[in-house]
Amino acid sequence: MNLPIGISDFEELVEGDFLFADKSLLIEDIIKDSAKVILITRPRRFGKTLNLSMLYYFLRKNHSHTENLFKGLKISENKTFCTKHQQQYPVIFITFKSVQEASYANAYDKIKVLMSELYEDHSYLLDENLLSTSQKTQFMAVLDQKANLANTSVALKQLSVYMKKKFKKRPIILIDEYDTPIQEAHLRENYQGEVGYYQDMIDLMRSILGEALKDNKTLGKAIVTGITRIAQESLFSGVNNLEVYSLLREDYGQYFGFLEEEVSKLLAESRQKISIASIKEWYNGYQVGKYVLYNPWSIISCLKNNGELKPYWVNTSSNDLIFELLNRAKPAVKQQFEELLQGNVIEQPIAENLIFSDIKTSAEALWSLLLYAGYLKVLSKELRDYALIAKLAIPNKEVGFVYNRIVSKWFSDAIDIDSYNKFVQSLADGDTNKFKSYLSAYIMQTGSYFDFNKKASEQIFHVFVLGLVVGLRDQYYIHSNQESGLGRFDVIFIPKNKQAHGILLEFKTSDTVELLLNKAQEALNQIKDKRYMEAFKQHNINSVLAIGLAFFGKQMELVHENLVIV
Repeated sequence: MNLPIGISDFEELVEGDFLFADKSLLIEDIIKDSAKVILITRPRRFGKTLNLSMLYYFLRKNHSHTENLFKGLKISENKTFCTKHQQQYPVIFITFKSVQEASYANAYDKIKVLMSELYEDHSYLLDENLLSTSQKTQFMAVLDQKANLANTSVALKQLSVYMKKKFKKRPIILIDEYDTPIQEAHLRENYQGEVGYYQDMIDLMRSILGEALKDNKTLGKAIVTGITRIAQESLFSGVNNLEVYSLLREDYGQYFGFLEEEVSKLLAESRQKISIASIKEWYNGYQVGKYVLYNPWSIISCLKNNGELKPYWVNTSSNDLIFELLNRAKPAVKQQFEELLQGNVIEQPIAENLIFSDIKTSAEALWSLLLYAGYLKVLSKELRDYALIAKLAIPNKEVGFVYNRIVSKWFSDAIDIDSYNKFVQSLADGDTNKFKSYLSAYIMQTGSYFDFNKKASEQIFHVFVLGLVVGLRDQYYIHSNQESGLGRFDVIFIPKNKQAHGILLEFKTSDTVELLLNKAQEALNQIKDKRYMEAFKQHNINSVLAIGLAFFGKQMELVHENLVIV
């Protein structure tokens, strides 16, 4: 049994007799698509590179030994299509997924290396009197990594010109992970304190893509993949007949990620005893139209590790950008984030085109990035007042681990783990004196994240406390801002152990220090008057620790009462 961890070359996959899901019908759909330029966006490690590699081996001319790679696959059943299209096209294939450098100079050098390797693959073009003297000079400059910026920018286009001349047929261009260099430049410029090169990289990639895809008369068809469609910077501005297939479109949904029947088949073929229900809880949840998908990297990794359920995909690369964006997010975003952590669904506007410069200031851009990068799933969407509104949720347990780490990071700089464990245990034990003492100290220590001023809203303290109590999720189901009785409670803790007591927190803010105790009592009275305790009855919880909390800047007060549910 061979499981293809990290293998993205289709020939290596097949000849190595690895287990894989047959996605070969993608080839037919791509060829039949009337769009001249196709952009498909999917999260990282969802099979983008492998699928482009499959297209490359199927379509490219002069490589007859690869014909047997598709023997027995679904595409081979359509003999008419295979006769017409298999090995009938000149094909250019380049991937930018490795361009993750610390500076523009290093990134530019890496791209020159990629262009050189590409030209090496097609060095047969030098064997005949096909190219003019100037074209050969330009070809050799790229091949020897001595090309200037202008020649590097047109290298893809020029290669298509040479291949059209050679094969008398317009080539197909496959561009993989086009946005990786741009995302890396943005991350380093804004979050890692290094010398920024975002605009330089935008300009370079705009030139490369524009030359290859816009008004290129020698282009037959282009398929481009990435995580996002980058807008504003106009990378695809003026590209004729462009179709974008994101997670918001059903087209090609079945080809990136594993369908449930494919997962079941892999489980059977690998003879793993792990249940499909467990696999679903951890790695399922991505939805593209009618297709519900499993994370392919995690599935293969789980099978490779004898069915051990743990985070795999989220540990394959840095989550720094996601960490930083959510750390810097406004309280309203953090409150929505807490809703997601509790397993709830939120509604947010989603942008089909991502503007990186807006990510730090626009909630729409932030939620869009989280969706396209695979950290959220879309359950449904609709146009509402000229905006695309999507219902969003956390896809699965694996992604939930990332979010739990993010919440912990909110407090890790100011709170040591021993102190934190004692804090959450004091609440679970009902020791309100210790709870108050720890909470007061944390408010003083974490002001840099949560701007606790005298005009701070109740919402800020709500999100702050929700983040702090994340450590109780193993013992309690934690819910926030839901209807119960005659109103909406702030936070409740439903114990997983039915013999334990429930907990209910209600928040108020005060206009003065002198009124803090009165406001805390008002919060406690609201719990009883609004009959919030009804939320516990359906769970057969008999006793509840009710706590009213009041805040004024960095000062707080609380009152509590142990209530018996009749």
